[in-house]
Amino acid sequence: MSLEEVKSRVTVVSEEKGTPPECPDVELIDKDVDGGYAWVVVFSAFLLTFSTWGLNSAYGIYFAYYVNSNHFPGARVIDYAAVGGISFGVGLSFSPVVNFIQGKIGTKATILLGNCMQFASLIMASFAVNLWQLYLTQGLLQSFGMCFISLPAMTIVTPWFRRKRVLANAISVTGSGVGGLVFVLSIQKVIETRGVHWALRAQAIISAVLVLLAAVLIRTKNKQHHIEFTVVDKAVAQCVGFWIYCFYLVTSMLGYVVVMYSLADFTISLGYTSNQGAIVSAMLQVGFCIGRPLAGFLADRLGSITVTTISYFMAAIFTFGIWVPAKNFATAVALGLLEGIFMGTVFPTSASNIIRIVGMRKLNVAFCMSWFFFAVSALFSQLIGSSLTSGSSGGEYRNTAIFAGACFLGAGLSTLILRGYIAARDRQSVSAEAQDNNEMDNFVPPLEAFKYCFKWTKRRV
Repeated sequence: MSLEEVKSRVTVVSEEKGTPPECPDVELIDKDVDGGYAWVVVFSAFLLTFSTWGLNSAYGIYFAYYVNSNHFPGARVIDYAAVGGISFGVGLSFSPVVNFIQGKIGTKATILLGNCMQFASLIMASFAVNLWQLYLTQGLLQSFGMCFISLPAMTIVTPWFRRKRVLANAISVTGSGVGGLVFVLSIQKVIETRGVHWALRAQAIISAVLVLLAAVLIRTKNKQHHIEFTVVDKAVAQCVGFWIYCFYLVTSMLGYVVVMYSLADFTISLGYTSNQGAIVSAMLQVGFCIGRPLAGFLADRLGSITVTTISYFMAAIFTFGIWVPAKNFATAVALGLLEGIFMGTVFPTSASNIIRIVGMRKLNVAFCMSWFFFAVSALFSQLIGSSLTSGSSGGEYRNTAIFAGACFLGAGLSTLILRGYIAARDRQSVSAEAQDNNEMDNFVPPLEAFKYCFKWTKRRV
């Protein structure tokens, strides 16, 4: 049977099932699409997010230790907060450059380079005796190490899947929630028994071994999909949908970081212990573990942008409805769990959302260009949240809670607009296959985009 005959048969079957016949030649020839070695790649990406985003979640434990023990004499609370902001955002702000480097040296080499940076940062931080050394090690160097590891991990899974694309991404990024639970609970115990120096060394060794294992197992499909690795892409920069998506990233991350770093201290401000604050923070990680796979499962059936929109409207509702009036520990626990379920949807759906905007070929470059804005917002979000908080009473977090809720509401509204834009553009497109592979930007009249915001279309958005 010729390849053309195979394509025609797949087209007929796909149309009968109501799914677009995207890249049928790739799916038929490669048995690993939606299965086989694809799940090994998911496991590898899980280990990478476990060892980066999950590891970074433990900084809250170090933050509390540094502040309460006066570990670096003369250092202020804002100094330690700045170290956390640097470790989260500075490296990611260079994501377009990291994407270019990945295209030059390869995915495995990029991950291994990041592994060396992260291992060195934590080991050297364990020997730091001055605050500036902490800035350079646990702050700056770890930030770049995490960036070089996590950025390839966030896009490596997507080309291996078609029908289970978002679910597979969701499983891989759940590693951050599982890693957060493991590191948050274990690092506190290590600090109590062996001290902060050995806690940093333990993290360095564990993460280095897991990242090395993932790098050995990982494979890519960059050549098959002709994925581009440039610093900036002109066509992406001219795409209206891309800028709507960037606004969504900024607003979602402003709310995300404020909630993640504030809930433990908010619980303590209500009069509860630091251990109870840690429990609320751990419940947030539990919510991530539940919400991200659930978002992936639903997104493959309803559309990734649709599920993203619903998730952030729900996050806004729970922020306004629970955090603002919260006065007791039980409410704080429920808040942590519910926020974790909904506010982390940005991670499992990001790659799929970008493909719907600019196509598979420009996935990496668009992802890294957009995450520059993601990183900048993450860098300043906690400083904004802290400036809205004062005093020791839980009521002083009211402005912080309103700010976070407004950010989630803005994220939901922006993805709602993006949904209408993509649906209206799909209607103008010649074919679904051309749309994903990709003719990225037809002119969409604003009123037409608004009309399709709430319309249920045949093709999932």
